[in-house]
Amino acid sequence: MDTKNETGTPSESEERYWVSCLNCGELFDAASSPWCLCVTDSPTVLCPNCKECSCKAGPQARVKFWQSAPAIMWQRRLKHFEREYPGPPMEIGNPVRRPMILVVDDEPDTRRIAFHVLEALGYGVILAQNGAKGFELAKEYRPDLILTDQMMPHMDGKHLCRAIKDDPDTKNIKVIVMSGLYKKESQRIEIIKEYGADDFLTKPISYDRLGEVIASWLSTKV
Repeated sequence: MDTKNETGTPSESEERYWVSCLNCGELFDAASSPWCLCVTDSPTVLCPNCKECSCKAGPQARVKFWQSAPAIMWQRRLKHFEREYPGPPMEIGNPVRRPMILVVDDEPDTRRIAFHVLEALGYGVILAQNGAKGFELAKEYRPDLILTDQMMPHMDGKHLCRAIKDDPDTKNIKVIVMSGLYKKESQRIEIIKEYGADDFLTKPISYDRLGEVIASWLSTKV
């Protein structure tokens, strides 16, 4: 059935995206709800009833959310990223302010969100699209802390961490590995014990949680 009105514009039904909140179960319109601030490449929106997003429900829930989303949601997402998360002033980020965080992630949207979130928290931020580039920037800029994704081409997060900890020039940099795929405790323990990571965070990471973890590690920096 054609849902366009006589002017050819989308009808009201096309401008809404009704979903059930995975936290409280309430039905709400995702097309008119505010975005969450989680560091992830697939953001969701806040439920107007419980004020929580669906990111914590796991990657499958986020994939389902976007697979079922109508065109209006994808248009909202594009406009949201262009307005709220424009590219950093330089491709590398902002290497001036200290403390400085190096973000290593192969997803451009995740890098952009992390850049703006961390700047809002008061940190200098530099960006790398893979582990090999991340190691190069760590040697050049000596950041105070590194946030790295685990699954990446050209050196993954755990091998980047091992390289950082094995190099005398960078061994004291705190390294936090992030992943939305590792669910087993044994996998997290392996990255911390075998590869020398200081911490492990499960994506998506909320604004508040990220701020707390970074502040905690920087306060213990030697």
